[in-house]
Amino acid sequence: MLTVTLIRHGQSTDNVKHVWAGWADAPLSQRGKSQAEALGAYFSQTLFTKIYASPLKRASTTAALVLAAQPAPQPPHDFDIECIKEQHFGVAEGKPWCFRDYRTSKSLAEYMSEDKYPALLPGERFTEGESDEDLAARAVQAVDEVIMPHLRSASRAGRAEHIALVSHGLYIGALITALLKRDSSGVSPTREYIGMQNTAWARVVIKVQGVADGTPIDFVDEHTPPLVIIATDFGRADHLVTLKPNVGGTGKIAYDPKQRDIRAFFSGATKAVDTEHCESNALDGVDGEVKN
Repeated sequence: MLTVTLIRHGQSTDNVKHVWAGWADAPLSQRGKSQAEALGAYFSQTLFTKIYASPLKRASTTAALVLAAQPAPQPPHDFDIECIKEQHFGVAEGKPWCFRDYRTSKSLAEYMSEDKYPALLPGERFTEGESDEDLAARAVQAVDEVIMPHLRSASRAGRAEHIALVSHGLYIGALITALLKRDSSGVSPTREYIGMQNTAWARVVIKVQGVADGTPIDFVDEHTPPLVIIATDFGRADHLVTLKPNVGGTGKIAYDPKQRDIRAFFSGATKAVDTEHCESNALDGVDGEVKN
């Protein structure tokens, strides 16, 4: 059996700006550091087999703080997994996002000619950027290259493994969908996995169909037998319940790991679905609180 815990990074300094932030490499804010430390404490008794992270600072720093809280001997880690980076928004990176005016038939190219960068429709991409289809393809790559090797090793040894992937809001949704499509039932996921606060987490459990836990099974020539894949958790943020609200605009100040004393979420609401596509709709307030 393989358990996969998917963690969204802590709040970055770009998360408090209304800008497109995919591959833009903003650091964690002070608030983000506090979130990641709270998450590390929460998972301090969860023994991960390995911890992976996107190389973007907001994800790799979050992962490092989770790793630091793991008991000795700490698990191996790889914080340079390119295929689990957030969607790339090309020329829109760092530019303010806007809502589309659905009363018009204005094309994406027309918006961009006005230096405006609206929420992307399915299949659309900004110049030099990725579409949701490109993101989905990278999610499939991660399933094949990162997750499935762990399932094979766990199954061959008849043991359970538990890996953590620290990534990004849109990417996590794409990865969960890609995993669930490997379920032997052949039924496509019936929901969209969007709406995770900073450092919220999701979990997927993968088992080989018809094989009892602890029973070794070999994979012949990397052939994958029928799988049972269940998303058990999504958007969990229990660790943030006792975290104090931002004070003094700490979400706007970068966390510097060299300064030891330096101590938002994706909205799931229908009205904010467009802003999911910039991973930047968190405002400098209480986690989970929407401010217009």
